[in-house]
Amino acid sequence: MSATFRFRPLLLLALLSAGCPRDTGPERLARAQASYQALVEQGVPPSDPRWEAIITEFEGVPRDSPVWPEAEKRIATLKKLHATPLPRRPLSRPGEPDGGSLSLDEHGRPLGQDHAGHDHGPDAPR
Repeated sequence: MSATFRFRPLLLLALLSAGCPRDTGPERLARAQASYQALVEQGVPPSDPRWEAIITEFEGVPRDSPVWPEAEKRIATLKKLHATPLPRRPLSRPGEPDGGSLSLDEHGRPLGQDHAGHDHGPDAPR
């Protein structure tokens, strides 16, 4: 058996492995998830334009990567949240004393008080 014949399988394996691109999907997904987590920790609202960059990072994961389905789920969720306006803040919060906030009149003063801050509500002393 000649020396060339014995090394052909190794040569063939080396050529095939050099031609196979490395899967960068997991690395890209990890970077996008780190950026996502940073914005979540900062409390950035879903309507903020900075989320578009995160969506673009998730879209950078190769479609043929095994982690693409996870990236695709994140993209769909982020796009849905990004397009949905936040609900109005409630005027009261259950479980908080007196609903959590005072009721205000059209001038921003608590109801039942005059401009000097004197109480004229139903429970005010007469």
